[in-house]
Amino acid sequence: MPTNDTVLRTIADELLELVKKSRKISVEDAAKKLKMPLATIQSLVDFLVEERVFGIEYKFTTPYIYLYRDGIKEAKGKESSFAKGLITKEQFYEKAKEKNAPYEHIEGMWRKYLQQNLAHIREEFLRKARDKKVPEDKIEELWKKYLAYL
Repeated sequence: MPTNDTVLRTIADELLELVKKSRKISVEDAAKKLKMPLATIQSLVDFLVEERVFGIEYKFTTPYIYLYRDGIKEAKGKESSFAKGLITKEQFYEKAKEKNAPYEHIEGMWRKYLQQNLAHIREEFLRKARDKKVPEDKIEELWKKYLAYL
C-alpha cells in the first residue's frame, strides 16, 4: 500500500545529491555518474547556478560545480528581505525554459523550490495581505486558494 511519504525524485535531485557527496565535481563527471547526456546536465547546472543552488568555477576550461552556500561566503550587506529573491511559478518556468532545462524535470524542480521556500512565501503572502488591509479572517482562506494554485 503506497504511503503519503513517497517522494518524487528528479534528475535535479540526483544531481544535487551527487554534488553534496562530492563537494565539487566537473559537469562532465556529473553527467557520466548520472548516466545522462552532458547537454541535459549542463542545462540543469545553468539553471541551478542562476538560482544560486550551485556555484561554478573553472579550472582551465573545465567547469566544476559546488553547492553555492559552501563555495561563497555570505556578504555582510546581504538584502534584509528574503522576499526580494522569491519568484513566481511563471517566472520559475520561464527561467527554466530559457536555460533549456528538460521540460519533464521543471515541475519537480518547482516543487523542490516550493518545499525549500514555503515558509518565506507564506510570510511574504501574510505581509502583503495585511498591507492591503485584508481582514484577518479572510487571509487564511486566501492562503489556501493560493496554495492550491501553487
